Amino acid sequence: MLSPYLPSDVVQNILAYLPVKDIFSLRRVNRSWYSIYEHAIKQHISLFNVQAFVRIGPQKTPVEAKYSFALDCVGFGLDSRIFTFIPTVTAKPIYCNPTRLRQVKVEFGEWCGVDTKRHNGNTGPLENPLDNNDDEFSVGPFDRPSDPPAHELTRYANSKVHDQYIEAVRKCYYLEETPDKDGEIVTYLGDKDMIIKCKIKDSVVPEEEIIDAEDEEEEDSDLNKFSSFEVEFIKVRTSWLVGGTTRKILPPEFHKQIYSSRYDLLNEITLSNNIHRYNHYCPKVLKWILSESNKNDKETIQLCQHLRNTNGDFTIRDKFESALEEKSIEKQKMWKYSFVSRFFSDPENSSDTFEQILDRFSRSEESQENTRVPNTRNSKKLPWPLKIPGFS
Repeated sequence: MLSPYLPSDVVQNILAYLPVKDIFSLRRVNRSWYSIYEHAIKQHISLFNVQAFVRIGPQKTPVEAKYSFALDCVGFGLDSRIFTFIPTVTAKPIYCNPTRLRQVKVEFGEWCGVDTKRHNGNTGPLENPLDNNDDEFSVGPFDRPSDPPAHELTRYANSKVHDQYIEAVRKCYYLEETPDKDGEIVTYLGDKDMIIKCKIKDSVVPEEEIIDAEDEEEEDSDLNKFSSFEVEFIKVRTSWLVGGTTRKILPPEFHKQIYSSRYDLLNEITLSNNIHRYNHYCPKVLKWILSESNKNDKETIQLCQHLRNTNGDFTIRDKFESALEEKSIEKQKMWKYSFVSRFFSDPENSSDTFEQILDRFSRSEESQENTRVPNTRNSKKLPWPLKIPGFS
């Protein structure tokens, strides 16, 4: 009689043909599946060439290929449980105005709403890109916008848009380090389950402009200089890959700590140096996490000194998240509104203060809650039934 159980390698090959979300969901079928599901995910990514994407600057529709490039998965660490992505062989540095450089978005090809057809080295047609600008999401205009149905429909539609947001897709990161004029730096950005290492150069002339330039134009080449942005690698945990495959708000504990043993060591070191709070994802901490530095190394001493001097090296984004937690608002929701990401991209030159942005966010969330839970006493007074196709 044949055994009812398939060998693990056969199960892994079968799972690899499912989307990442489904492989993750099926991991608890039995113990042997749990031990191979990440290998099945790596096999799936290779089979279907599922890529990660890095885009810089404010997000627009259509996505501009010159501000985005793709990365291929090249490995999975058996001990670290970390997937590594590097730029495709056709990827070129991103050249842009320095003011555009700070905002970075990192995405995975199987996330809901991610456009995978347009990036540096591949300019295929767009398919339903997800717009990150909430100012664009509105219903109207109406011939008589004062009519109750028009007002109610607009409010309802806008609330449904924000109900359907996906944190992983809308989330932005901000480069805290940029090079001096004519300089070059290697810097890092990251999150609980993701780290990027990148290189930025200032005052760079794009290669194609050097090739196309005539000899007599060389004296004007300074006018064509940009900043360049390159990614060396992205390292992620499985929770990052899965994080954007659902429209549900995932709890913070869903995301698993990348390089947890290194963070455990750093927590021990900082506590012994009377540093009780610090930004786990500032560039200097991420650089130390990726290194092999130990307790008494010069690099470790310098990091501790830096964290003391900067009171933990917290950013304005950290301050905003802390303020949301004090108001009992889930910090993931901060990415629902594009005015928040615009403020973070250049807070020093914003026309709004931190307090104004926080107040606007709080009022927007309160309005959302009021829309989501209508006042039945007032709704009875409406002389018309609101029926929306697909929702009624």
